[in-house]
Amino acid sequence: MAGKLALALDIKDTAEALSVVEELRGEKIIIKIGYLLFIKNGPPLVKKIKEMGFEVFLDLKLHDIPNTVFNGVRSAVDIGADYLTVHTLGGRQMLEKAVEASEGSSLKLLGVTILTSHSEEYVDYIGSKYTLDELAEKMAKTAVEAGIHGIVCSPYEVRRIKQATGKEFIAVTPGIRLPENSKGDQKRVATPEFAVKEGADIIVVGRPIINAQDRKKTVREFLKRIQNA
Repeated sequence: MAGKLALALDIKDTAEALSVVEELRGEKIIIKIGYLLFIKNGPPLVKKIKEMGFEVFLDLKLHDIPNTVFNGVRSAVDIGADYLTVHTLGGRQMLEKAVEASEGSSLKLLGVTILTSHSEEYVDYIGSKYTLDELAEKMAKTAVEAGIHGIVCSPYEVRRIKQATGKEFIAVTPGIRLPENSKGDQKRVATPEFAVKEGADIIVVGRPIINAQDRKKTVREFLKRIQNA
């Protein structure tokens, strides 16, 4: 798929969040909604953003027993979400039920492997025998084999995971910054050019756009870099 840009709409105030979306109306981007806004506003917010002409990416990282996740995915289909994250740590059966729930719809399921805030200390915490890279690759392969449409992973993992799985999938990479942007709380960040060259299909950007003085100009800069990569 052609490279896409997803805006992480991590803004506490709903009116302000919708104002940002309105400001960017007409731009070819995806709007990513996480817990901050979805728990407070839910389906009505999704509907409003869809009516503005954007695809909606629900970043809820579903991780529960298979039947509960099945029901969650069905609900996401019902409200018109275009993308939904599930956590690959939930296991093959959970992932397969998520895929089953999405069948017959346009919803794309995205499997989360390792969060960009995690370092090698994470594998020590969970007692894994794998390195961080090995763990991400194992979970990604399981998810793709189960029928999950895409994988959320670090830009530094994309090429290796695509080669390891041997199957086509949508690669979604958070932690994307322009060279002049700060890293914030993410440990593994990269430029749009690097991510796309490594095989990213959707890059996720939050604060560099949200905090920009000219958001449209910044969005267009990211889109230009994606196209020219």
